[in-house]
Amino acid sequence: MKAYEKTVNLLDTLKLKGIIKRLDEEINNAEVGKVSYLGFLNTLLEVEIEDRRERRLKRNMTAAHFPVEKTLEEFEFGKVEGITKSEVSQLLDFQWVDNHYNLLLFGPPCPKT
Repeated sequence: MKAYEKTVNLLDTLKLKGIIKRLDEEINNAEVGKVSYLGFLNTLLEVEIEDRRERRLKRNMTAAHFPVEKTLEEFEFGKVEGITKSEVSQLLDFQWVDNHYNLLLFGPPCPKT
């Protein structure tokens, strides 16, 4: 068994799926950038941690049973009265969180037509 295949098998045994997905890319980056062994290991561990975060978020979103994922980029501000895009953008600086204020939005997401 070659060293690469053995490494992938060991990673699989340890359930390090994030590293397996990006192993080739990170090996190439390390070779090109002449990264130290410790730097390479740190990169692989960061890749695994990020992959686990993404999978946990996806799992939690699925478990929450939200009907549809919505983003502010998709929101049609022209259909809503009472709040403008600039006001929402101002809220996205999260200064209201730093100041310990509550934020409540009432009403339907868009007027009935």
